[in-house]
Amino acid sequence: MGGFTATADEVSTDSLQPYSEVFGLQRFRECELIHGRWAMLGALGVLAAEASTGVAWQDAIGLEYSQPQYANFDLPFDINQLAIANSVLMGGIELFRNSETNDLEKRIYPGGVFDPLNLATPDRAFKLKEAEIKHGRLAMVACFGFLIQALSTGKGALGSLASFADSF
Repeated sequence: MGGFTATADEVSTDSLQPYSEVFGLQRFRECELIHGRWAMLGALGVLAAEASTGVAWQDAIGLEYSQPQYANFDLPFDINQLAIANSVLMGGIELFRNSETNDLEKRIYPGGVFDPLNLATPDRAFKLKEAEIKHGRLAMVACFGFLIQALSTGKGALGSLASFADSF
């Protein structure tokens, strides 16, 4: 092999691949936290959307293709424009987050430190960070469960729960 030796968790902005080829525990922690945050939003979105509209989450996109709405008000643009706007906005946020190459805390908490008002002791802040990761893991399992449930029963999360409750 050549003279290249990769360093774990080395972050640079020299190329489109910001990390070296060797991932350390910090990179996996960062990915797990970001995925957990998205899963928490997704799981809450599935339950809130089904509860407010009565439409199963897997069937909701079909309704959005006909006419996008927000809070029962028609939106003046179509689903493709929403997808482009979402991609641009999230791309900007990810570029902002990935611009930080030295401090892992700033990469994980891009708006600043975890506790900007210093309301928690260092021990309490550690416990809150640990709780965030645990909640994210639970949400990822919940989203996987929603997917398996929709594939096997064809019903949404709340529809399957209602069928389960009716069986007793």
